[in-house]
Amino acid sequence: MPVSIEHTTSTAATVVWDSADDPQGYLAQAVDSGRMEAALTALGLKSYDDLAALTANERADLLRATAALAQELTRRVRHLTVASREIDGATWGDLASRISDDPGARSTARSTYEAGLRQMGRSIPTT
Repeated sequence: MPVSIEHTTSTAATVVWDSADDPQGYLAQAVDSGRMEAALTALGLKSYDDLAALTANERADLLRATAALAQELTRRVRHLTVASREIDGATWGDLASRISDDPGARSTARSTYEAGLRQMGRSIPTT
């Protein structure tokens, strides 16, 4: 993988990548804009009480930044699903397991695949 996280101490880490691994600048933008930091902060807020302890502005900032990163990651999941199906020959069960850890969630896998095709401007094949 082109991006790595190097643990510098038990509570600190550094994200490392080469600009060639991020030609469109999405990773740099996620880091520089604070979206990555916000998403990681949100992951650490385990309970409703943690969310309630934030100010309204802090909650709004975390929500905005985390949602923006989640949207971009959703787009990537959709494209990865198309690639896994078309390049690797993954079955709907394989994709369901990879997307949701539930091999029975084939309709979710198919929906994700079709959303990826639409985002790529491609037609959904009829079966």
